[in-house]
Amino acid sequence: MTSFKNWPMTIVGNRFIEDTTLGYFQEKNPEPLVFAPFSKGFDEACYDRIPGVDRLSELLTEALRDYNESNAAMDLVLFEEAMKHVGKITRIISAPSGHALLVGVGGSGRQSLSRLSAFIGQCTTVMIVISGKYSMNDLRTDLQAMYTKAGIKDEGVMFLFTDGQITNEKFLVFINDLLASGDIADLYASEDKDVIRNGVRSACKGAGIPDTPENLWSFFLSRIRKNLHMSICFSPVGDAMRSRARKFPALVNCTVIDWFQPWPKDALRSVGEKFLAEVEQLGPADGALRAGVVDFLPFSFEAVGHQSEKFIEVERRFAYTTPKSFLELIKLYTSMLGKKLLALEDKQYRSSNGLDKLKETAEQVAGLEEVLKEKAVVVEQKAKEADAFAEEVGREKTKVNAEAEKANAESAACEEIAKNVKIQQKSCEEDLAKAIPLVEKAEAALDVLNKKDFQELKSFAKPPAGVDKVCEACMHLMAGIDPSIEVDKKGKVKDTSWKGATKMMGNPEKFLESLKAFKGEIDDGNVPGQNISCARPLTEAEDFTVESMKKKSAAAAGLCEWVINIIMYYDVVITVEPKKQSLREANEMLAGANERLAIVQAQVAELQAKLAKLVAEFDAAIAEKDAVMAEAQKCQNKLEMAQRLIGALGANGVIWEQTVSQIAVDLEVMPGDVLVACSFVSYVGVFTRQYREDCINTFVEFLNKNNVPLSGKCDPLSILASEADMAGWATQGLPSDRLQGIAWIKNKEASNNLQITRMGRPKMVATFEASLDQGKTVLIENMGESIDAVLAPVIGRNTIRRGKNRLIKLGDKEINYNPNFRLFMQTKLSNPHYPPEIQAECTIINFTVTEQGLEDQLLFLVVRLERPDLAKQK
Repeated sequence: MTSFKNWPMTIVGNRFIEDTTLGYFQEKNPEPLVFAPFSKGFDEACYDRIPGVDRLSELLTEALRDYNESNAAMDLVLFEEAMKHVGKITRIISAPSGHALLVGVGGSGRQSLSRLSAFIGQCTTVMIVISGKYSMNDLRTDLQAMYTKAGIKDEGVMFLFTDGQITNEKFLVFINDLLASGDIADLYASEDKDVIRNGVRSACKGAGIPDTPENLWSFFLSRIRKNLHMSICFSPVGDAMRSRARKFPALVNCTVIDWFQPWPKDALRSVGEKFLAEVEQLGPADGALRAGVVDFLPFSFEAVGHQSEKFIEVERRFAYTTPKSFLELIKLYTSMLGKKLLALEDKQYRSSNGLDKLKETAEQVAGLEEVLKEKAVVVEQKAKEADAFAEEVGREKTKVNAEAEKANAESAACEEIAKNVKIQQKSCEEDLAKAIPLVEKAEAALDVLNKKDFQELKSFAKPPAGVDKVCEACMHLMAGIDPSIEVDKKGKVKDTSWKGATKMMGNPEKFLESLKAFKGEIDDGNVPGQNISCARPLTEAEDFTVESMKKKSAAAAGLCEWVINIIMYYDVVITVEPKKQSLREANEMLAGANERLAIVQAQVAELQAKLAKLVAEFDAAIAEKDAVMAEAQKCQNKLEMAQRLIGALGANGVIWEQTVSQIAVDLEVMPGDVLVACSFVSYVGVFTRQYREDCINTFVEFLNKNNVPLSGKCDPLSILASEADMAGWATQGLPSDRLQGIAWIKNKEASNNLQITRMGRPKMVATFEASLDQGKTVLIENMGESIDAVLAPVIGRNTIRRGKNRLIKLGDKEINYNPNFRLFMQTKLSNPHYPPEIQAECTIINFTVTEQGLEDQLLFLVVRLERPDLAKQK
C-alpha cells in the first residue's frame, strides 16, 4: 500500500507547476513518502522506502561529506524538499534511458543536487564549456567523449545541461536524439563506428551475443542507454521552454519532469539559520536578536515576491526573487555586518582611548611639577661627579701619551728591521728560484732511469770511453754520503776505477734513491765542498755531454745530465748561503726588537686599560647626568604638552563622550540597520521609488514587531554610503534626468580605466580577458534582453582557486581574476524582461524617471538658476 501511495506522489505530484496546487495535493498526504535506490545505504542498490526524513538526512549528509572530500566543496543545506529532489533524481538516473528535466528558476539547487545525485549514482558529471566559438562540431566532440566513456568504458556519466548553454538551437537536435533513443544521427562517421564496434567486441562476446556489426552497434547503444543520463535544467520563465518542447518533443516525452517549486518558508529559515550560525555578532543561538534576524530572511523573501507580483500586475514590469538572490542577501549581510561592526568598534576604541588619555593626562599634570623639582637636585649632584672624573681622566691621558711615544719609536725601528728582512728574504728566494729548473732537469734525467738501465751499465766489463768518467764524477759527488763508496781520511774516494763504480751501483734501486735524495743533502749542507771540486774537472771534458753519452749508454746519459745540473744547483746554493746567514741575523735582530716592543706595548696597554676604565666611568657619569637632564626635560615637555592637550581638547572630551554613547546605541541597532540595507541592495533595486519605499516600510515594520533594534531613521543609504560618497556621486552626475545613469558611471569609473564595449562586438571577449586580469572596470552599453553565454561565469562570479590565485573560465581560457574587476551593464529598453537567473546574479537598478523624480530634477534646475549658493550647498 505504501508503494502504491508513492506512485501518485511521484507521477502526479511532479506534474503540478504551481506550489499552491501542490499544497492541496500534499494536504491529504501529510506523511512524507520518499523512495530511493539507496534506501539500504550506498553500497547496496535497493529501491525501497526510506523510513523517515531523519534517516534520509543522515544518508544524504554522509553522501555530501564524501562528495566534498573528492570534489569542489558544495555548502548545501539539505532541507526536506531538497532531499526529496535528490531521491527523485537518483531514481531517474538509476534506470536505463533515465533522464531528468529539472524545471525551476536559477539558484533553486538544480545543478548542485544533480551533482550530488550523480555522485550517489556513481556517475561522472560532465558539463560542456561554452565559449564564443562553441559550435555544433564542438558539441559533437563533447558527446563523442561521453559516448566513449559510457559505451566503451562502461562508466556512468551524467550530462548536466542548462538552457543557458543553448547558444544555438541546433544543439537540441543532438539532445533530442540522445533522449529519444541514444542513437544520434551523424554523430559518428562510418570509420569511427568501426572503431567503436572493435571497442565493445570482447564485451559483446562475453555477454554471449554474436559479434555481427548490427549486434555490436546495438550493444554499444544499450550501454549508452544504461550508463549515460541527462539532467536538463530549464527555467519556466518566458516562452523558450514551451517553444523548445514543441519543436523537440523528446525533451518532455523522454524525460521525467521534476518541478523545483519556490523554497518553502521552513527551508528558507533553515538555510538562513545555517549560514548565520557563525555570525557571532547576532548573539547566542537562542537569543531574541538572532531569532528575529533569521525570521526576517524568509519574510523579506516572500514580501518582495508579493511586491514583484504587484509590480508585474500594475506596472507591467518584471521582477523576480530567487533562492540565488536569497543566498546573495545572506552573503552580503554577513560580510557588511562584520565590516560595519568592526568600523564602529574601532571608532569606539579610538574615542574611549582619547577620553582615557585626557583623564590620565589631567591626573599626571599635578605630579609632574613635584617630580621636576626633585630632578633638578639630582642633575646638580651628577654634574659635580662628572667634573671630578674629568680631571682624573686628563692626568691619566698625559701618562698614556708619553708611553705611547716610546712604543711608537720602538714600532718604527721594528718596521725598519722587518723591511730589511723582507728585502733580503726576497733576494734569497729569487736566487733559489733560478736553481729550481736545474733541479727539475736533474730529477727529470733520473726519472727516465730504472733498475734495468743500471744493470745494463754495470754489466760492461770495460765501459765505453767517457762512461767511466761519468760514474767517477758520481762517486766524487756521493763520497761520504753513499756508504758503498769507500773514502780515505780526507773524505776522498779511494777507488775511482770502473770496479769502484760497479760497486757503487751494486744495488741499482738504492743507488737511484741516493741520487734523488742528493738535492736534499745539498739543501741540508751535508755535501762537502771537495766533492764538488773533485767532480767539476771531469765535467769540463769535451765528451762529458749528454748527447755524447746517449750514443754510448742511456744510463750514462741520464747520470751525465744529473751531474751537470746538480753541480750547477750546488753553485747557486753556495752563492745564496751568505745571504741566508745575513737573513738569519736580521731575523734575530727583528725578534729582539719585537720583544722590546711587546714590553713597551704591554705597559701602554695597561695604562690604556686604566684610562679606559676611567673614561668609561666618566662616560657613565656624563650619561647618567645627561639621562637625568633628559628625563627632567622630558618631564618638562610632557607637562607642557599635557597642559596644551588639556587646553586644546577639553571641549572635544564632551564630544567624545557623546560619540561613545552614540556608538553604544549604534552597535545595538547595527544588525537591524545593516539587514535592511542589505535587503535593499539584494531585492529592491529593480523597483521604482514608490515600490522601494513600500518594501523598506514592510521590512522595518516586521523588524520592529520582532524586537530587532533599529535606528530611529532607518535609511539604507546612510548605511551603504557616507555623506561624502553621496556628494561625490552628485558631482559625477547622479542623480539627473534620463540616460544620465550611464554618464555618472563613466565619470565615476574613469579613474579605474573604464573599458566600454557592446554585446556581440568582435573584441568583447578580449576586452574582458584584459580587464579581468588587470582589475579594470567594464561597461556594456545598450544591452538587449539576452546575454552571451560566454559571460555566464563572469556574471555568476564562478571563480576557481589554484593555490593562491583565483581564476575564472572565459570560453576555453582560464583568466587570472583580479578582485578589483567591476562589471556594469546598461540597457535603453524601457521595460526589459531579464530571466530570474540574471536578476539573481546581478544587482539591477531601475533608473527609469518617475513623476516624482522629474519634479525633483526640475526643482533642482530652478534652484540652480535662482539661488546658485543653495544649489552648491546641496
